[in-house]
Amino acid sequence: MLALGALPNEAVGQDPGARGRPTAKGQHHQRARAEAVDVEAIGARVRRPSGWVIVPSGPGAVATFRAAADRQAQIEVRLSDQILVGRADRYALSFQNQIQEEGFRVEVAERDYAYGPRVGDRVTYGLEYDGESFRLMTWAHHEGDRMWVFSLFCSEDRLEAYQEVFDEVISEMVWQGAPDADADAPTADPPE
Repeated sequence: MLALGALPNEAVGQDPGARGRPTAKGQHHQRARAEAVDVEAIGARVRRPSGWVIVPSGPGAVATFRAAADRQAQIEVRLSDQILVGRADRYALSFQNQIQEEGFRVEVAERDYAYGPRVGDRVTYGLEYDGESFRLMTWAHHEGDRMWVFSLFCSEDRLEAYQEVFDEVISEMVWQGAPDADADAPTADPPE
């Protein structure tokens, strides 16, 4: 069973320190308040929501945000590339099975849920732990040979408020480098 008393990363089976942390406190603060996370290899950009900070991501995650005033609330963006044609559904099902093996139960499953022109499957899971109710919302989007999985983890009573932030992160993402990205989409600033 998972340890929900730990960081939300660990609640979904991820090691929060797998990617190196900045060595100086000033570097960490600067990174935490950056406007966005750039996925340089493909030119994508995930904007940090207002009132949230960037935290170190676990394996497979390209961006992780935590609500500044709520240590239990987290939004994570995962990217898996080289997904073979015809394997996206199997990948998504495997991801869902891993979540359920950790004790989460499916509450709502919505196929073909659209954010603008992009479509994916959105699933909301519930978990009761130590007298508290938690929710995990995921949206999986397959594009080309890439599978994007966005997730929101929070207490049940904050789901509605944080869902707006989750929707904003997905809707405002710059998908450059993706096969159907708009040619005139704004260019992400290079990292400093």
